[in-house]
Amino acid sequence: MDFFTSDLHFGHKDVIRFCDRPFSTLQEMNESLIERWNSTVTDRDKVFVVGDVFLCDIEEGTHYINQLNGYKILIKGNHDHSPSTMIRSGFDECHPKFRYTMPDNRVALLQHYPMPDILIKDEYDLQIHGHIHLGKRTRGKKINVSCDIWDYSPVPIDTLNSISLSDNSENEKFEMSITDDGDICSSFKVDVEDFSGVADVIYKAMGKKWPNRRRK
Repeated sequence: MDFFTSDLHFGHKDVIRFCDRPFSTLQEMNESLIERWNSTVTDRDKVFVVGDVFLCDIEEGTHYINQLNGYKILIKGNHDHSPSTMIRSGFDECHPKFRYTMPDNRVALLQHYPMPDILIKDEYDLQIHGHIHLGKRTRGKKINVSCDIWDYSPVPIDTLNSISLSDNSENEKFEMSITDDGDICSSFKVDVEDFSGVADVIYKAMGKKWPNRRRK
């Protein structure tokens, strides 16, 4: 069975307060996340973690990851380390994004930042994302698998596959161009929660235009 989750934030004390998590201490949170994962996932299962696994030093993070059952695939989030570091920390695979075929043959984009539907629909049928800890489980063509809104447990693929989604792209707008002089021209109308995805698209376009220019 395939499972999905995101934004575990192992070792991050402040996330308890930021997201009103029902834990009294950091230790209680870390232990509960591991217990809920392992009561759901076996070593025969595969788990896709759509970003932001731990916010602590790498040695401590490795301690948590190595206690988790299953074949673990990380879709890198903004708080995660390099792919090689995350694999050394206990993941079997690490990707910037992932193309996943649902049981009903729909194609899903797995990426940490949520994208506006207008930037999803040409290549994918839906997106499975994280990054937004609180709020709705679905918006348009997107499913949010943040552990904060799924009882801090990985979600089975059958549950995600059964969710009905809509298409909000008619209410959105996105246009962008980059001139040879270095000007970025963009006009967009998107949900504020999808702005991080829009910014990521712009940064990636800049990287293609100027491959030797480092992002600060």
